[in-house]
Amino acid sequence: MPCRAALEISREFSKAAAEPGHPLANFRAGLGIASGPAVAGRIGTTDQVKVTVFGPVVNLASRLESMTKQLQAAILVDETTAGWVQQNMSPSQLRVRRVAKVLPYGMKTPLTVSELLPPAGPDCILTDAHIRSYELALDHFVAGSWNEALRLLHQVPAEDQVKDFITFVIAQHHRTAPVQWDGIVRLPGK
Repeated sequence: MPCRAALEISREFSKAAAEPGHPLANFRAGLGIASGPAVAGRIGTTDQVKVTVFGPVVNLASRLESMTKQLQAAILVDETTAGWVQQNMSPSQLRVRRVAKVLPYGMKTPLTVSELLPPAGPDCILTDAHIRSYELALDHFVAGSWNEALRLLHQVPAEDQVKDFITFVIAQHHRTAPVQWDGIVRLPGK
């Protein structure tokens, strides 16, 4: 399953990045997972053949991967993947939390992105209660109740960098949702 593989990849990169002197010290890897149909095929000449995948879902996964930098999440998933994990996986195996509704640069349709998380325990500072607080804060953020969103975000550990994304948006607007606020954060670039 790609989600479990992504968590293991992320865990291994985190361990290596934390080791001083390791070639990957201070290295950060972001992963994006999207679910849907794609086409696999060969391209190129007979001398230089590459096997690759094509389709909108492949482009979406690539966009999610690039958004990990902006949203400070190690692994981002689309709504389809998040829904599948919630319906088919036990929280003792995998967890997800909605991060934000965003409009990626160059796209016309907003999407709700979620973060893939390991089970509560030593590999994750977030408890299930922290995730509930964050998602409730996100609901208030989307609704334009930004002071309540900030109050709830303070219940999430300070080490959680994902919460900084919403906190920064709120601070940019001096804690007041813009007049035309629709709950969608427009991302400035790739």
